[in-house]
Amino acid sequence: MKRLNVAIPTPFHGDESLHVEGFEGIVAYQKQNGIESLLLSGSTGEQHSMSIGERLEIIRYFDQQRFQGIELIFGVSAIRTRDAVTLVQALETSVIDVILIGFPPYIRPTQQQAITYVEELLSHTTKPVALYNNPGRTGFDLTPESLYTLISRYPNIVGYKETGDLQRHLPVTYPDEFIMFAAGDVNVVEHFNTGRCNGLSSVAGNIYPQEIRKAVSRLLQKEQVDAGPIEEKVSRVISGHAIINIKQHYNSLGIHAGICRAPLL
Repeated sequence: MKRLNVAIPTPFHGDESLHVEGFEGIVAYQKQNGIESLLLSGSTGEQHSMSIGERLEIIRYFDQQRFQGIELIFGVSAIRTRDAVTLVQALETSVIDVILIGFPPYIRPTQQQAITYVEELLSHTTKPVALYNNPGRTGFDLTPESLYTLISRYPNIVGYKETGDLQRHLPVTYPDEFIMFAAGDVNVVEHFNTGRCNGLSSVAGNIYPQEIRKAVSRLLQKEQVDAGPIEEKVSRVISGHAIINIKQHYNSLGIHAGICRAPLL
C-alpha cells in the first residue's frame, strides 16, 4: 500500500445522478501529476450520499476501465453490516487493490460491536485492508487497544486512517510496515515530524497534487519541510467546503466532476 493517496470526488451530473465516466479525467489528471494511489468512495467521494447500488456501479466501472499504473483504494462503510458485506464481496473479485473499512455512521457501536463488524467484513476478503477512524463524522472512536486487537489477529490489515488523536498511538507498537495515515492535510508536517504518522490520505492533493506529493516524499525521507506554504494551500482547499472547492477546480480544468449532492450546494 502506498504511503500517499488522494481521496478523489465522485462525479455527478447536474441532476445529481452518478456520472462514472467523469472518473476518467480525474484519474488521468492525478496520474499526470505523479500521484500513484487514489481513494474512491471516501468522505471526499460523498460516500454516504450514495446507495449501495451506486457504489457497486463505480466498482463495475473501474473493472471495465482497468486503469494502469495507479493503486486503487475503495471506501466501505454502511450502517448495516450486510450492506458493507455486499460491497466487500464485490471488491474481492474487482481490480480494486485495497479496501478501506470505515465504521458505521450515526449508530455509535461499542468497541466490541465495531470489532465484530470489521471481523465479519474481513471474512469476505483476502485483499489488503486499511481501517478508517473518523469520530467527528460517525460518532464512534476506535481505541488504540481495539485497533491493536484487530491487527494482531488479521495480518492483512496494513494501514489505519485516523482523523482523531494521532498522539495516542505513539505508545503502541505496530508492525514494521504498518502505515498510520493522517486523514487530511491539516498540520501534516507536524504530524510527520513528531512521528504521529507515516502516511497521508490527502484532500488537498486534488488541487495541489505535485506540491503534496513532493512534501510527503521529503517528509518520508526525514527532510525538513517548511509547513507554511503547505498549510496555506490546505487552508485554501478547505475554506468554505473542501468538496465544493475540489469539484469547482476540476470543472475549471474541463474535467467533469460535476456538482455536489444537496445540501452541499
